[in-house]
Amino acid sequence: MLGAGQTDAQALYEAAMALYGQGRHGDGVPLLGRAAEAGHVGAMSLLGGQLLSGRGAAPDPVAGIRLIMAAAERGGGYACAMAAMLLASGIGGADWPRALDYLQRSAELGFPDAQAQLPLLAGRQGRDWKALRRAVNLDAWRTAPKAQVLSPAPSIQAFREALPPAVCDWLIGRARERLAPAQVYDPTTGGPMRDASRRNSAAEFALVDTDVVMLAVRERLAAACGLPVSGMQGPQVLHYAVGERFAPHYDFLDPQLEGPTRDIALRGQRVATCLVYLNDGLDGGETDFPELGLRHRGGRGDALVFRNVDPEGRPDRRTLHAGLAPAAGEKWVLSQWVRDRPPPGVGDPRFAAALFGH
Repeated sequence: MLGAGQTDAQALYEAAMALYGQGRHGDGVPLLGRAAEAGHVGAMSLLGGQLLSGRGAAPDPVAGIRLIMAAAERGGGYACAMAAMLLASGIGGADWPRALDYLQRSAELGFPDAQAQLPLLAGRQGRDWKALRRAVNLDAWRTAPKAQVLSPAPSIQAFREALPPAVCDWLIGRARERLAPAQVYDPTTGGPMRDASRRNSAAEFALVDTDVVMLAVRERLAAACGLPVSGMQGPQVLHYAVGERFAPHYDFLDPQLEGPTRDIALRGQRVATCLVYLNDGLDGGETDFPELGLRHRGGRGDALVFRNVDPEGRPDRRTLHAGLAPAAGEKWVLSQWVRDRPPPGVGDPRFAAALFGH
């Protein structure tokens, strides 16, 4: 039976959820906060995620991390999965063994996402969560597949079987419900905008939206790029229906324009792009480099990596490229930009203190 305090916390949580259901987040957050203060694990987990992301509550990532870690220690399955993601992300210093321990605990507590992730990470099926956790080979995730040089300058490389088919399917599944019209970079403001040059859809993933599988993918792609994992931007999964395309464009940020100059100063230059082709069964849909006379499309799980800048770090205009439209079927691609330095906040000692309790 629930004690009086737990009963009150549950009532507060249910009242907050009722207000959320009515779209009254501003009224629900104080009740959720009171439930979290009373030790309600669900409230702690939900409020922690909101504080971390700034969605539904004023952003306070340090407080959000502390709530998530506290809820994980109290046995929250969702919180344990979030703790695993945070520890693998490197936001306050990466601890992959501890991250996998939390993911195992989340699976043992019955959280479905964790139960799906462990077999993907281990590369085998099963429901012995402890055995699956032990089978995860981090060295393999951090090893680059063999490269095929498509262009020495600018550097363009293809990698066969960079990701297993089951992981490709996981990424498509994570993206499918998040798709929205894709946007382009506004050269004036540095923000996103809609433009007729791009007709496809995209699902963007901020840190709080990712999971341990996606972060293991990041490790694999960083190895393929030969660049630090800390420079990896939040990934996008792109979808192209028949006839949808992305016209020729550059991925580097042009330092001669106002918006990109501010962005480079804040977050660094996009020095490389990694694409992973997530499905087969389509016609067309190649990545086209018109300045080089090169077109390429890999099979499911194959990757393409190209440098956007020359060896001196200057934008390389030979990297003009387009996402061509499929003539039949649909096209799914993971797109990963790599910056030349970590995003703001990564390595903040306050995050490390919240994650590791010191």
